[in-house]
Parts: sequence; structure tokens; C-alpha cells
Amino acid sequence: MKIAIVVAFEKNRGIGKDGKIVWDFPTDRAYYKTLTLGNFVIFGRRTFEEFGRALPGRINIVVSSTKKFEGENLYTVKNLEAAIELAEKINSTNEILPSRPQLLLTNPIIFLCGGAGIYREGMNLAETIYTTQIDADYDCDTFFPEIDESKFKISEKKVTDEKAVKLSFITYSL
Repeated sequence: MKIAIVVAFEKNRGIGKDGKIVWDFPTDRAYYKTLTLGNFVIFGRRTFEEFGRALPGRINIVVSSTKKFEGENLYTVKNLEAAIELAEKINSTNEILPSRPQLLLTNPIIFLCGGAGIYREGMNLAETIYTTQIDADYDCDTFFPEIDESKFKISEKKVTDEKAVKLSFITYSL
């Protein structure tokens, strides 16, 4: 299965402060939803807790060694490798589920959705990185890793303004 990263970061590559996402752009939320619906989303525990619930229309997998989250289309595993293995098992009917979830697209993507640890570990696994680059400084304390531009090339770019801030939706592909 294809693995991709989806991330929004500010001009210093900041992704959050004090465990929170510190911006809210409806255009970015709509982009995220459009990308991830019908696919797998993998979160670290703190990122999942920031959302506060499983995202509907997706298979949610939380990586946590301290808490267990359960619910409809919600699973918890101990590490990123186990999360990817679980997504692959769910995608192909087997002993975990009697049938493949209908909400999944025909060829679903595994989206790595943060936080920083999931992004760091996933950079070497991803084929595509979907970014929303926010042209503002939010004094963040958590950051997205550098994108290796010798490996990833810009394959798509769209720029818009929202709330007097420039948002660049840039896709990097291998």
C-alpha cells in the first residue's frame, strides 16, 4: 500500500505549541478531509487526543504504548510498524475482520498524520508528502522534519489566502 504524509506547518516548519494545533483554516481542514476520506489515518497518541475522537469515514490507527483507544474504525498499536501492518491486514480481508470495511477506497492510502515522532519515523517510508505551508509564525515548539528535496520533488502547488494569511498547498513526490 502507498504511504503518504499529510501535514500543515508554519514558516519555521512548526506544527504545534504546547501539544496543540495553534491555527484553524477551514480551507486546510477541507483539504485534509478530501485527502484522507476513505483511507487509513495513523496518529501518535497526543495528536489523536488533540482531535478528541476518531475521524469519521476513515480507519483510524493510534500509536501508543500508554493508552488503548477502541471504537468503530479505531485501533491502537504500539508502534508505527505495527500500525502499517494492521492497515495492510485490514485492507485485505483476513482473520481481523470478517470483511473489508466498505468505507475504504479501492486502493486506499496510509496517511501518516503526526505528531512529530510519527513524521520523523515516516519520512523514510512515505512516497508522497502533502503539505499546507502557512506563511506566518506561530512561535511553535514542535516541528516537522526537513524535506529532503534531493529525494522529494514538488509535483503540485496551489496558493490561496485565508484570514489574510497565504496558504500554499504543496505536494512532494518521490
